[in-house]
Amino acid sequence: MLLEQQIRMLTAWYAVGDAMRDRVREDRDRGEVTATTALIVLLVIAAIAAGTIIATKINNNANNVPEP
Repeated sequence: MLLEQQIRMLTAWYAVGDAMRDRVREDRDRGEVTATTALIVLLVIAAIAAGTIIATKINNNANNVPEP
């Protein structure tokens, strides 16, 4: 009786493992946004904002230079 239960458990374990491997194999690219991608997007936005601020300050300083 114990051997029969062990065989059932192993059979179920292998079936679940096979199902999970099949699911991963079929669905490799689900289009999910990872945390790394989101972080990179935030850093790019921050860099663009910083560049805009720096360019504006340089432009304002250039406009304040007196004519010779």
